[in-house]
Amino acid sequence: MPEFSHCGAPLKACEATVTIIFPTSTTPADPRENVSPNFMNKISMWIIVIPIVVGVFILLAIVAFVIINQCKKPLPDPKLKAIKVEDRASAASSNETKPAEAAPKLTFVSDDNGDKFDLQDLLNGSAEILGSGCFGSSYRTSLPDGTAMVVKRYKQMNGIGKEDFHEHVRRIGRLRHNNVLTLVAYYYRKDEKLFVCDFVHNCSLAVHLHAHQTLGQPGLDWPTRLKIVKGVAKGLAYLHKELPSLIAPHGHLKSSNVLLNESFEPLLTDYALIPVINAESARELMVAYKSPEYVQHSRVTKKTDVWSLGVLILEIMTGKFPSNFFLKGKGNDEEDIVTWVKSKLGADDRETLLTNLEVFDREMGAIGVGDGKTMKQLLKIGLSCCKDDVQKRIYLKEAVGRIEGLKLRNMSNDGEFFSAIASDCEVDIKW
Repeated sequence: MPEFSHCGAPLKACEATVTIIFPTSTTPADPRENVSPNFMNKISMWIIVIPIVVGVFILLAIVAFVIINQCKKPLPDPKLKAIKVEDRASAASSNETKPAEAAPKLTFVSDDNGDKFDLQDLLNGSAEILGSGCFGSSYRTSLPDGTAMVVKRYKQMNGIGKEDFHEHVRRIGRLRHNNVLTLVAYYYRKDEKLFVCDFVHNCSLAVHLHAHQTLGQPGLDWPTRLKIVKGVAKGLAYLHKELPSLIAPHGHLKSSNVLLNESFEPLLTDYALIPVINAESARELMVAYKSPEYVQHSRVTKKTDVWSLGVLILEIMTGKFPSNFFLKGKGNDEEDIVTWVKSKLGADDRETLLTNLEVFDREMGAIGVGDGKTMKQLLKIGLSCCKDDVQKRIYLKEAVGRIEGLKLRNMSNDGEFFSAIASDCEVDIKW
């Protein structure tokens, strides 16, 4: 088939003569006369539709841009994985008439650090988790100038109103004592509570008593332990003096809540929390609610902190961790530390004492001649603080006075531990 056969039969040859016909009028013909009405209608329709379609696309593009920018969240900085504070305050609606709140701010309770840093400085620093306890987690972070701070994030503080919380925490922030860790600042939101304090480089008493070998550190010697007990007693007495309205001004005294500075001076932390901790969580977790008076009679007294001090003294002197007390309060199948010490010192006679000196932690090392008597006196004070009967338990003032009266002797030359204790067995250890 020829290539153009679909166009019809071949054209005939042109005639030799061409006749030209001139129009009778010189006016050009209107081209619209040769355009069909349907074609004109289509042109008119597209003239109307195209601007509408373009306008819709532009509108959709604008809406999409706004939505994407409102919903887009920055990828989390690895530095902030440990501590996350959502700034809901700054997401105020543009329709609100009241001024939008600024970024979340810390409330400083210590004039020494006021306005030197803000919350964002803490969050921008690389965070290192120090531990996770009953009420939350603690993180070490660094300020832009390199200063190390600790941020404590509490999970169990949702049952107190804003004004009551502010009032109580500001009261805590006014405390100043060499054996009490000072609160620097705090952050409040209904579902987020942060406490900020200075970082203490020498870890907690619990670490030095129970984990020093893992860290390759020596055990605490006897002079250091006596120094720690005296500092704890002074700090506890200060809390009771400055917070008389609280039944248990500390309420959560244990070895992990005693920090040690470079010179092994103790600093009490996590104190005065009972008023701001959810009641149910406090009863379940706080040391005060493991005391004999609460276990037996469901009450906390002014002597509850004394019981905690006594348990801490026994822990320091024996090196045993009183985990059963803190886990269940009533103890479990394992003998509690108070009962264990009493069983080791259950007789008055010299012979029984000599055969039960393993009650003391041997890692205290060499002691001075005469220090054996002092050690047993301190053990006796600890037992007096731990009496189950509150009426027979000594008062904090008496306990502190007796502890402060203990003196160190000269170090022995031979480095013997038990020989020095045995030489002083005449001390009365009745409780």
